[in-house]
Amino acid sequence: MHKQDPVRGLILSGGGARGAYQVGVLAAIAEMVPRGAPNPFPIICGTSAGAINAAALSANAGNYRAAVRGLERVWSNITAEQVYRTDLYACLRGVMRWFFSGVATGKTPERSSLLDNTPLQRLLSLVINFRRIQE
Repeated sequence: MHKQDPVRGLILSGGGARGAYQVGVLAAIAEMVPRGAPNPFPIICGTSAGAINAAALSANAGNYRAAVRGLERVWSNITAEQVYRTDLYACLRGVMRWFFSGVATGKTPERSSLLDNTPLQRLLSLVINFRRIQE
């Protein structure tokens, strides 16, 4: 049998603020990686907040420390308003949409969230260069 080198992978879970905690661990790993070194994880996957971190790491795979520094800036400064609309109108609109859909059909609306996450889409497009992920 031919012995293979093990493959390292990084799996990042979801859970809102857990994404910020993950960045702390990623920063500790960055201290162990030589300056200017590429991402040490050939396989990266994530869910929810972990997917944001995974996408940012992948988009900046050429320089792991720089990618982690970028994530530190994002998570240090993020506010609820950058994730979803928090104004009364947007919240009431979401509740009413869910309520009337439930009354009319007995189900929650498909492909719809209770809160409007348009601000998160804007934030992600500003901080992650999605075209670089494939590279």
